[in-house]
Amino acid sequence: MDWSAAGAPLIATRAVHFAATAMAVGSIVFDSFIAMPVLRHDTTAAASFRKRTRRGRWIGLVVAVVSGAIWLMLQAASMSGMPLHEALTVDVLSTAVNETQFGEVTTIRAGLAICLAACLGYGRGATTQWLGLAAAIGFAGSLAWAGHAGSTVGATGYLHLAADALHAVAAAAWIGGLVSLIIFLGTSEVRNDISPARDAVRRFSVLGIVSVAVLLLSGVVNAVILVGSLHGLIATEYGRVLMLKVAMFVLMLAFAAINRYRLTPRLASTGNWQRSIALDQLIRNSVIETIFGLVILVVVAVLGTLHPAVHLVALTAAW
Repeated sequence: MDWSAAGAPLIATRAVHFAATAMAVGSIVFDSFIAMPVLRHDTTAAASFRKRTRRGRWIGLVVAVVSGAIWLMLQAASMSGMPLHEALTVDVLSTAVNETQFGEVTTIRAGLAICLAACLGYGRGATTQWLGLAAAIGFAGSLAWAGHAGSTVGATGYLHLAADALHAVAAAAWIGGLVSLIIFLGTSEVRNDISPARDAVRRFSVLGIVSVAVLLLSGVVNAVILVGSLHGLIATEYGRVLMLKVAMFVLMLAFAAINRYRLTPRLASTGNWQRSIALDQLIRNSVIETIFGLVILVVVAVLGTLHPAVHLVALTAAW
């Protein structure tokens, strides 16, 4: 694993970018499919929730844009073989932007970020909200072209890109949505009336089930393409780091299952005290679940800097 002066900043930048993207995109998905349908008849609670999430959404988008720019600079330095301070010239950056796939993807994603910012700034009307949702999904899904999937060729490459794009969107919806769920459950208007909390948790459970299904299916596709065999999973650094990611994913699933099957039914309890305890436990477990999700994003950032296991196994066999 490259923890050198060049490798560590790239891993850190990728991790920050993934996390910021998930926070911004997951918040918009949660708002569109959970918060607003649940609070459509409660304008006070809806306004309170939007006020609490607006700043975080903007921070997530700004951090994603800034970290994306830093990522481009680091890639330009890596591609040119020059130190970072020498690579930050008009010629080198122009070449990276205009003559590499990573630069083209970065340009497209910058356009999607601008579109998303415009929708967030305007924020009125159903058309603007749906356009913002589409831009957010595109912003997350386009990450596929910046990773290993972008270099896979042929029909396998199209399958890999589709799987990776769905993987990125599902991860953002789940991890970023968890942050919005925590904010939602902590909103005073929601705590005073338990029915919105119960409806939101049930809706988020459906979103979580869909996200997990997509993550599992796309993850298997990615693993088959990038790992290729059990030997590749066990004998290579890429495979071992991938197993760490799977372990974190299983822990997230465990807490999600506790929330869904143990704590959510308690929100229907007749006692206010029992409902309040269940709500606090849901918030606590969601925080823990989010932490595991962020750890997964760090692991994904590391995986993107490693050579796929299938290539290493093939090289070893050739020798």
